[in-house]
Amino acid sequence: MTRIADKTFRFGAAEGPMILIRAGAGDSCGETPEQAEQIRIDLKKAALAGFDALKKTDDASEAVCAAIHVLEDATEFNAGRGSALTEDGKAQMDACLMTGDGDAGSVFGVTCAKHPIDAAKAVKECTKHVCMDNPSEELLGQLGVETVENEYFITDARREMLAKAKEDGDDWEKHGTVGAVARNSEGIVVAGTSTGGITNQMNGRIGDSPLPGCGTYANNRSAAISCTGIGEAFIKETAAVQIADRMRFASQDPAEASRIVLDGVEAHNGDGGVIVMPTQVRLWLRLIAR
Repeated sequence: MTRIADKTFRFGAAEGPMILIRAGAGDSCGETPEQAEQIRIDLKKAALAGFDALKKTDDASEAVCAAIHVLEDATEFNAGRGSALTEDGKAQMDACLMTGDGDAGSVFGVTCAKHPIDAAKAVKECTKHVCMDNPSEELLGQLGVETVENEYFITDARREMLAKAKEDGDDWEKHGTVGAVARNSEGIVVAGTSTGGITNQMNGRIGDSPLPGCGTYANNRSAAISCTGIGEAFIKETAAVQIADRMRFASQDPAEASRIVLDGVEAHNGDGGVIVMPTQVRLWLRLIAR
């Protein structure tokens, strides 16, 4: 297991199955030593869960979902339990799962799926659609997705952040969105992203995370990418697919492609970071976070 940068871990070898996870692009400013240690523990737990699934099944999708489950259950991150709250004080979550063959599933504004990444996976595998807006509890149950009351996702810390945002101005939450990218023994790659959005967001707002090609993308001819940061800027830059295409068509390595795209994100008054899992061994695995 290797810690690559703040809030980012990987398991695996450069020439075999590998998983890379992250929880936001920000640093640890404002966190207590106890909170920072708990984040480290949960990230290691998530990376290990994902890599164990990868070793047992050689299924990159299972690995990505296993890792994200842990992060969605932990209250330190902006995904699942502990998600940022909307202007009405609700948890409204987005998620996407995309495989290297171009298949994808995503959900917008989910309010009752215990693991939003499972809802995205169910849309991908059990329906004829790619994107669904706030699927009902009944439908999620039919798809085999565990559901809970919305109150389950809400923590006191997030209530305090919402109150502060309403009093002092919007707190653009960019430090907790979770993501994972994995590659199996055959070079098949998968990307997954799960988020609670941004604190005090308008009802119905959709960020980049659930949009294939913007915050999440996978292509077996290039790479799997998961993004975190100011979603509006990543959407305008179609960040994830642009990184993959730069690698595929311009022969740029992950670091170069990511830097160029993040410069574009910055030009749209945004910031954030990406994780990239190349399909080819000759391409080095990199994390770019700004």
